[in-house]
Amino acid sequence: MPTPQNSISFSSLQYENFQLLHKWMNEQQVKKWWDEGKTWTLEDIQRKYDTYVKGYKLLGNLKAPIHGFVINADNKQIGYIQHYDAYDFRREQEYLLENLSPSLASIDLYIGNPDFVGKGLGPKIIERFLVAYIWPNFEECLVDPNLSNTAAIKAFLRAGFTEIKEIEVTNTLLMLKRKD
Repeated sequence: MPTPQNSISFSSLQYENFQLLHKWMNEQQVKKWWDEGKTWTLEDIQRKYDTYVKGYKLLGNLKAPIHGFVINADNKQIGYIQHYDAYDFRREQEYLLENLSPSLASIDLYIGNPDFVGKGLGPKIIERFLVAYIWPNFEECLVDPNLSNTAAIKAFLRAGFTEIKEIEVTNTLLMLKRKD
């Protein structure tokens, strides 16, 4: 399959995308990094992403804004990306967000369609998403890939993120990009 050249776009997550998310979340390249290899059922996807379609995630009784999107490349649905205010979600790693802007977004993404993995799309997806959704609302963006996920780390570096801290206990690398 040829590498998509130009057309990267994002469409808001919809209920009709749940079958696709179910398929992607069970693809090997996604399972390895998201939820530690959990086998997802369609019911799990519906339970997890139901409120994301509405723009929030319940944290106890609070509705924390979270925005999910399907990544499209040359009119094909290829992956998932989400963004949220980094301060709204406690990190599982319990690291502090010291010395970072109070205007701090965080993003998570994956390419779920195996035909599009390893094509160099990551940096282009990240850069376009930052311009379209992050920089209009935030001054900095934080990501926290697993230290062993070298493909993700390389993609974030190529998109202009810098390494700021390794969290050895959780095998996590904090990376940051500031609005230009």
